[in-house]
Amino acid sequence: MAQFFTKRFFPGPVWLHFLLLGAALYTVLAALYPEPKPVLGPPNPARLEVMADSYAKMVGGLPTEADIERFIDLELRDELLFLEALDRQLHLLDPVIDQRILRNMRFLSPDSELDDTTLVEQGRQLNMHLTDEVIRRRLLQVMTQLIIAGAGLDEPSESAMKAAFEARENTFREPARVGFSHVFLGEVSKEEAANILQQIKADALPPSEAILLGKAFLSGFHFASSTWQEVNSRLGREFTVALQAASPGQAVKSWLGPMTSVYGQHLVYVETFAPERDQRLDEVADKLRWDLKTEAEAQAVANAVAEWMANYEVRRS
Repeated sequence: MAQFFTKRFFPGPVWLHFLLLGAALYTVLAALYPEPKPVLGPPNPARLEVMADSYAKMVGGLPTEADIERFIDLELRDELLFLEALDRQLHLLDPVIDQRILRNMRFLSPDSELDDTTLVEQGRQLNMHLTDEVIRRRLLQVMTQLIIAGAGLDEPSESAMKAAFEARENTFREPARVGFSHVFLGEVSKEEAANILQQIKADALPPSEAILLGKAFLSGFHFASSTWQEVNSRLGREFTVALQAASPGQAVKSWLGPMTSVYGQHLVYVETFAPERDQRLDEVADKLRWDLKTEAEAQAVANAVAEWMANYEVRRS
């Protein structure tokens, strides 16, 4: 009866029956007990500490919990890219890495008579490619470039440029710019400075002659098409606020002053003034194209990282 059943429903040789049953059993066991994923993390505490210290120095305060989580994400991403680079054996293909290993080995053994190739091989056996931070950064750079190259990204189209410009139009502003010459009087009273200004106006002196009534000024006497930020960085906030308050747009080709800077008293001749305005697409096309290209590359890397990270057991702590 059993023999009839086997032949009726499972025709073929007995060895084939065992092969099929074994394959089925393997499939069931693999589904019930999958192989464990490789582990990613936890993040390197030393690198997280460096990130936190750099952040604190930059912003002048301690990082928040959200900042710490972002640092963890960055460290896990970099560790993933590093592991993927090693899996592709990129450390064996890059002459820059070979030179770094050779430099380290020559530093450790300055009297060694071994040739460069042998020293590089010894460095690999010492796992220098796993512990050297410069090599790590290089592998992250190469891996990122490979992802971007493989993504087949196109240059932003004209329609994409136009749409992006319209969406970000409020961020593209040409700052106000002022052009002026000045007479530097130094540490004199405002009354004395005002008297010199009256003399300049009475004699209708042009800036080139009026400058001779003052002192030498290291930054020069002519400021062409400068933003308020640039004026502030060179002459100080008090001077900048005074010139802004004097409505330079209405005082073009006129003398103003006296105005106080961090250096002393100045008399100012406004030559040009252009108020802040919205920029046109043609003025920001290069920057916008670069921004869109950079964003697309960052998204390509993020997509690859998300796909690969699904193959790991991620440990954040």
